Amino acid sequence: MKRYVFICVLTISMITFFAGCEEFLDRPPQDQLSVEQLSFNAKEMELLTNRYYSTLPGFQFGAYHAGIFWDDNASDNMVPTNYNYSPQLSGSIVVPASGGGWSWSDIRAINYAISDISNHSTDLESVKLAYLGEFRFWRAWFYFDLFTQFGSLPWYGKPLEMDSEELFAERLPRNVIADSILADLDFAVANLRPITTAGNVRINRQAALLFKSRVALYEGTWQKYHAGTPFAAPNANPEKYFSACVDAVKMLIADNTNSIVAGSDVTRDYWNLFNKRDYTNHNEVLLWKPFDKSIGVYHYGQNYFQNYGGNTGVSKQLVDDFLCDDGLPIGLSERYQGDNTLKQVTTNRDPRLYQLVFLPGYPRKMVGPDTTVYFTVPDLVNAQSNVSTTGYQLFKGLDPEEEEGRQASTGSIIFRYAEALLNYAEAAVELGEISQGVLDETVNRLRDRVGMPHLSMSIGYTDPNWQFPSLSPLLNEVRRERRIELACEGYRFDDLMRWAATDLIKQSLKGAKLAQFESVGAQNVPVDEAGYIFPYKSSPAADGWLFDPSKHYLKPIPTNEITLNPALGQNPNYEF
Repeated sequence: MKRYVFICVLTISMITFFAGCEEFLDRPPQDQLSVEQLSFNAKEMELLTNRYYSTLPGFQFGAYHAGIFWDDNASDNMVPTNYNYSPQLSGSIVVPASGGGWSWSDIRAINYAISDISNHSTDLESVKLAYLGEFRFWRAWFYFDLFTQFGSLPWYGKPLEMDSEELFAERLPRNVIADSILADLDFAVANLRPITTAGNVRINRQAALLFKSRVALYEGTWQKYHAGTPFAAPNANPEKYFSACVDAVKMLIADNTNSIVAGSDVTRDYWNLFNKRDYTNHNEVLLWKPFDKSIGVYHYGQNYFQNYGGNTGVSKQLVDDFLCDDGLPIGLSERYQGDNTLKQVTTNRDPRLYQLVFLPGYPRKMVGPDTTVYFTVPDLVNAQSNVSTTGYQLFKGLDPEEEEGRQASTGSIIFRYAEALLNYAEAAVELGEISQGVLDETVNRLRDRVGMPHLSMSIGYTDPNWQFPSLSPLLNEVRRERRIELACEGYRFDDLMRWAATDLIKQSLKGAKLAQFESVGAQNVPVDEAGYIFPYKSSPAADGWLFDPSKHYLKPIPTNEITLNPALGQNPNYEF
């Protein structure tokens, strides 16, 4: 049964299936469904939705890519070799002639599916509604992706023809788009099967609730922190979205099907969460992407953890944000040992830090059934130019038992319960509805897994290095907890955008102290005046990315789209 599910869900099997079923489907417009030849039973609708699972983040079939663990390259959490990894952050983004992320093909196909299924009579009405719920989830998924890139959008909620007037309409205000996305997710929540029956390799009610909390928190914080800027939402009401976020997570908690999973080892429980090959029935994982190399479905993601630095590294800024194990920041704790060595910087710190980065003696890879290679120093110098940029080399996500990193079957987590708890905590602080009970139910459940002191309503200290000094101590600590728990999982870019965190974006990114690695021939690695690795020292990003807060919080609309529909207009401060 598991083998069948793997085949159905993963990209390669979807491509194979549809290639073999062209005659059965027989639909000349490739984005429309042929109602005449489908009975819309459960199996057919499942297969019709499977095509979208390949769009989920994470490891990809046959790809040399580290999945979500590289997604924070577009943030201040990691430092890729190419300072222009994200042109939006680096400030080099230009108005494209076409493309640039402005793509509607999936939404168009989904609208046809929703229309066809809605208009088809069936004796299995509950099954029909469940798959309509899944298609509505997917429409929300693709719309939210466009929304975070471009802000206000047109809303296409039905199939359109070439001359449909909607194709020539203005973009709708961002709050209208946000409400439409949330409406799709409300329908999905009401009609999707729960995780207990759908399983966690298919879209389910609990995944939809978590995604709803993400969308609502994004829009609430965007409206609050971009107020008075060119990106402000008309008729802003951030509290409405914070409340929607809280309500969604409360529903998720009340479902009582998910929890934070802890074992008996606080020094490895967090790390062990990210290198499993099977997350079936894992209480923390609401949705995941499976691989199974026994049937030829695999990825090469482990190659970069085991063999190279991956042309990236964890930033000093992220490392410095981890608290000490007494619950105090490094600027205040007597337990902080300094950062002259990897061992020193991780001693007496939040255990998630030494489960994030490699330390000497950590297992790196198996090269045979009885041989394990151990980490000694980061790959600052590599003949293949696939280096560790900062000396803080990523350990989170490694599965050393994947022999030689070839054809790996490590699963990819898409939604995990921890995010929902962090969304709840942040929205509750923003609403002024936070309490010690809420902190204990959210942040402190995550801290319990790693044996860290609880966060209390009264922070009890003033951190001179708080990233948001104009905000409350409690909100600073909730945001810190989010950064730490979700480090290098791909959340940070959206957080920087929705918080309007210009000061964090426009900073010089650094790494570890180089002196500790000079014995391995790393003398030519650039450093700053204090001896910290400085990857961008000779680049235009030496003093921070050339991010322009007057325009770079959104991407530009491609010129050909504006030519086709001048009513779309351009995003603020981009040249036509």
